[in-house]
Amino acid sequence: MYSKSTSNSLIGDCDNNNCYQNMNKPAPEAKKGKKEKEQSCRNGKKAVKTIEIRKEEVLAIRSRFPTKIPVIVQRYFKETHLPQLDKSKFLVPQEITMSQFQTIIRNRIHLNSNQALYLLVNNRSMLSLSLTLAEVYSEHANGDGFLYVTYASQEVFGKKRHMRL
Repeated sequence: MYSKSTSNSLIGDCDNNNCYQNMNKPAPEAKKGKKEKEQSCRNGKKAVKTIEIRKEEVLAIRSRFPTKIPVIVQRYFKETHLPQLDKSKFLVPQEITMSQFQTIIRNRIHLNSNQALYLLVNNRSMLSLSLTLAEVYSEHANGDGFLYVTYASQEVFGKKRHMRL
């Protein structure tokens, strides 16, 4: 269910890939039986949803939260230094900047001070960190309605060496 992040109250998390606020109505995914959930996550991989289902999810999210932007954050496929995020879907206020969003991601993955974090939109574009998410969403939203952001790192200050006394 939708919950607010403990590190920043501006961003909402989506548990089990659902972006629904804890309301009286249960989320559509909550109606699935236990068997169906297990079948959709065989071998630890999540089942890919069709574009129609993702479009319906975005319409439901945007109708409930018109000032929030649905964002899917993924680790770059060749990334070896950064851990996976515990959540991949976020509801982000449209007025925050990419810089603020980058800080939220840095805090959630507990990034070391000797690592840089790069955000790529649609797996190819590095954007100005002064843009708001509303500007990025209007220009780079996917056909299904989600904004896809990929994160990657690079060590910029060298590795920390252990000193012997």
